[in-house]
Amino acid sequence: MAFRQDYPKLMVKDMYGYFFEKYDSLPKKYTEIFEVRNSGSAFEQNTTALGMGKLSERLEGDDIVISNPLEGFTVYAKNRTFSDGFYFTMEFVEDTPPEKIENIVRSHAQTWGEMVGVTKEEYAAKFFNYGGYTAGHSTFNASIPGVLTDPSGDLVYDGKPFFNLSNNTRSSKGGGTYYNGLAVSLSSDNLQTAYNLMTSTNNRTERDERISLMPDILLIPPALKFTADDILKSTNVLGSANNNINPTQNLLTPVVWQYLTDTDAWFVGKAKAGLVWYERKQPVIDFFQDPNNKKFYATIDARWGAAVENWRYWVGSNFSTS
Repeated sequence: MAFRQDYPKLMVKDMYGYFFEKYDSLPKKYTEIFEVRNSGSAFEQNTTALGMGKLSERLEGDDIVISNPLEGFTVYAKNRTFSDGFYFTMEFVEDTPPEKIENIVRSHAQTWGEMVGVTKEEYAAKFFNYGGYTAGHSTFNASIPGVLTDPSGDLVYDGKPFFNLSNNTRSSKGGGTYYNGLAVSLSSDNLQTAYNLMTSTNNRTERDERISLMPDILLIPPALKFTADDILKSTNVLGSANNNINPTQNLLTPVVWQYLTDTDAWFVGKAKAGLVWYERKQPVIDFFQDPNNKKFYATIDARWGAAVENWRYWVGSNFSTS
């Protein structure tokens, strides 16, 4: 009887150990791309206060120029729940040697340790895999039935896809029009075009005032790794008979992400800027016996969410639009 009472507690303790043994050892790309914050509710809401504009020079004796602060866009992020589970029958537990059960538990818990990381990476990559869909995607919809209706629906906070092409411009609160999507392959010249688009055109506030905005990473699928290395690491321009210096050498840090589904899509951005990730609940493992069927169940739950807070920190190219 004592064994039966202690069994669920012992299993939980063992499974946590096996889980984190695997989970902590795996590299995580999403934490390099998203700003990670903690969350304590079903959703997070952030309304950008545009605040004041630039200061005006005032001559001696003149009145101070008074301007009205503007309210920016409201961004919503829904925390989503991700779960899995398995069970042992009562008979299996009673008739199977403890060491065999331990091996099964270790295997399952370590798989969870790997798959939680995979699930997070796949969810984060959806912001890029579906970010150019002109009709939007459910990844960006923070609506919760009976709790919250996201006014932007399947699009981002300003009613546009995360990445929009020049024929689908988006408007700032100041009335300016912008785009952050290109339809060109990765090359040195096209990388410079994306860089200039971000740093010279989109480097504006919602009041259309110039700010400093400098990208630092080139996010690519594995298929573009060698192209990116040629562009970013070569000392001289490839194929040039004049031995010209490569203008894009070390311009950005290449980040290869296996969860990008478009093999020719590429993204220029600022790491941990414009995209926010909310950790709502770390993985919780439970092990219990159902009194009705006497089965022993093992479950895992985790909760997180993410949102685009400012599209200006990213420029994408060759992404899917539907």
